[in-house]
Amino acid sequence: MRFRYREYLGGPDPLAEPDPPPEEAVAASRELLSLVEAAEVDDAADREALSEVEKALSRYGGGDRLAVSDVDPRLLARLLGPEGRAAVDRWDAADHALSPRELRRLADVALRETEEARRARGSGSHRGGVGPAGEADGTTRAAAPGSIVDAVATVRAATLRRAEGRGPDEALRSEDLRAAGTEPSGASAVSLLVDLSHSMATRGLHETATRTALALHSLVGSQYPEDRLQLVGFGEVAREMSPGSLVAHGWGRVPGTNLQEALRLARGHMKRNPDLHRHVMVVTDGEPTAHTGADGDPRFSWPAGPRTVEATVGELDAALREGAEVTLFLLADDPRLQAFAELVGRRRGVRVVRTGGRDLGPAVLDRFHAGR
Repeated sequence: MRFRYREYLGGPDPLAEPDPPPEEAVAASRELLSLVEAAEVDDAADREALSEVEKALSRYGGGDRLAVSDVDPRLLARLLGPEGRAAVDRWDAADHALSPRELRRLADVALRETEEARRARGSGSHRGGVGPAGEADGTTRAAAPGSIVDAVATVRAATLRRAEGRGPDEALRSEDLRAAGTEPSGASAVSLLVDLSHSMATRGLHETATRTALALHSLVGSQYPEDRLQLVGFGEVAREMSPGSLVAHGWGRVPGTNLQEALRLARGHMKRNPDLHRHVMVVTDGEPTAHTGADGDPRFSWPAGPRTVEATVGELDAALREGAEVTLFLLADDPRLQAFAELVGRRRGVRVVRTGGRDLGPAVLDRFHAGR
């Protein structure tokens, strides 16, 4: 159920005063309540457990969201059968996510605790602010969405294209659009890539990784509004995630550590923000053990095969050529991970930080500030 986040995140409980449950969740709980009331069980202990669930669901339907914090969905699924299991799933889906206000509370608590840890270890303090806008550097580049088009450079590009015989009858193509190149501004395009593999959970690192992401999200939102933060989770595949989806992630038995695809998504983020300083931060406890093939499907291999290493390093090199600064935060002493770190750590623009779970948050914020 939804309130497992209280135990999952630990520390002060920002959800002690939760928002009321959404209407669709109340409706789903009433459907479940009707099944509980109609259930016939022989075991006395089970009857007593269902009685307590019935009371909790009644209070929940009246707006007490904390009333069901101790309800075990596995018990309901066992006692109510397939129909009850489906009703539990509908209820869980309706009240699974945090509200924006609750998520903001979690992020603010994570930032406050991380900053306290930074001060305790002697990290310098930093003030937020927005740097000056980038100034033209005399070059031009392909216009990205939101860019100001350089009319003269665009006409020149279209003329050269037609002279080369590429679409001679087309006055203008989207590929002709050009924008003035600029020096990087004081703002940053930051990608935080978080390893979602099962080993992160078995080593107890999933909580600190989530709290670190929330702290960085809160910091950027409150002190660096001109920055653009991207969160990417990667297991066998990689995907962009919101802070809420990262908190809701189940951390199940996910095979593979597809850093290659995560770096590809980070490169896309940089291309969407071409005038900003570029910083990619990777949080992982294992070597890359998966990559995405030409057909778009993941390829898993443990130990990592040569093709996975080659694809990952190729994506990293492409990010470095495009001006990214890359920091790897290594959360384990695994020999294969150390070998991979030694392979890429010699590259210009790559920094390797070895840290434990307790120091991850302060280390990430330190690098974020230093990178600006």
